[in-house]
Amino acid sequence: MHYFQIFCLLLWGWAGTALASALPPLSENDAYKPILVEGEDLPMALGVPLEELSLAAIVDDVMEPVPFQIDQYNEGGAPWFKGWEIPFAGTPGRFNPTDKLLFIYKDAGPRRDSGVPVDGTVLADIGLRDVDGVERHVYLMRNSRLRSDEQYVRYSAELGLVETDFYSLRYQGNNHLRWDDLQFTGFVGERPLDSMKLKVSGGVMMPQLRMDLTNDNMVAAPAGAIIGPIRTTTQADFNVHFMGVHVVQFSLQIHHYPKSVIYDVRGVMPGMLRQFAAEPTVSMEVDANGMLGAQVRTATGPQQAATVDGKMGELEKAMLQAGMSREQNWIWISSKRNLDILAFLDYAGDFNEPFSLLLQDDLHMQEDGEMFPGRLPSVGYRIENLPDGGSIGILASIYFSANFGDEPGQVAQQLRTQPELRVVPYF
Repeated sequence: MHYFQIFCLLLWGWAGTALASALPPLSENDAYKPILVEGEDLPMALGVPLEELSLAAIVDDVMEPVPFQIDQYNEGGAPWFKGWEIPFAGTPGRFNPTDKLLFIYKDAGPRRDSGVPVDGTVLADIGLRDVDGVERHVYLMRNSRLRSDEQYVRYSAELGLVETDFYSLRYQGNNHLRWDDLQFTGFVGERPLDSMKLKVSGGVMMPQLRMDLTNDNMVAAPAGAIIGPIRTTTQADFNVHFMGVHVVQFSLQIHHYPKSVIYDVRGVMPGMLRQFAAEPTVSMEVDANGMLGAQVRTATGPQQAATVDGKMGELEKAMLQAGMSREQNWIWISSKRNLDILAFLDYAGDFNEPFSLLLQDDLHMQEDGEMFPGRLPSVGYRIENLPDGGSIGILASIYFSANFGDEPGQVAQQLRTQPELRVVPYF
């Protein structure tokens, strides 16, 4: 019996050590967060051919390959596409300071013990520390033969179809501004989002003679794609027409992640065009379908959520009056049916025009291009002015979850905050 008790104590001690060394699970909001590491933070890999680099982590005490991708960037700070006018920032095919290494947070594991065998050469230990001080690690490898076949994002350029484990989005025809079908895993009900709507409004020479350019005047034709397991980026030629006449062209990149979509519009406002447009505005909205009972909150308040009921209530009117700023710009919708949405608006470069909230709660309103009647609700942003000339950079982000939680302000910060990063070279 004495030996049995000693054995049990040793077994308990071993199990306790194993449990103590195990990593706690990440929160739902962090698990599928994409981690982006700047090339300049990985100096030991600079100049290395991209095909020689890979990523690994400790899984069940074994070094295993994990999904990753390396995106190369142009001088404008966006993913580079061959044939586009913005020059490449570095050497194609080799790892550059401007490149980005991407992986998913949950794939990081415990620290590697020096005795764990590896395939290839370890270049660096990339450590991540969360707000609770918990550390996770991935390892940058060179000349490893092992690659993960996991695809968090699947994309068919031919079908215009994006699929992840959480949502699927099929674009209409040759225009990536129009949604043909949008589905969310686990959502209770029919299609939850109807359409994404863009509108440019301005006076012709004078404010009183207003003219609206809507989705019917805008086409974003896909011109290329970077298809990766962490993020798929579609490059589109974004052209605006009026009465058959081409007005202006912008660059549109659409970034699809496992649980989010980001629309990145960049270009130069022609000075001649701006002289003819009086008090121009640009609006971007997402029209939800049939989300009666859903709750809406915004970064600038009121703190109490407004309930979608088919008519504009006092809380919704107060949200419109509260305004928005670049620092406080999130919009939150909780469907109460296994789908929450958080949206943000950001600017790139020197573009810095004021913007405001758009919010409609209407049971019957419907416009051309919408499949379902009603604005239940429709939410978005209106940029209140366009510059007389110069560059324009606008990023609209939409994040999805079955349940973000009850404090959207905290969630908004969490979603857009990367964990503390530390890179330790291997010699």
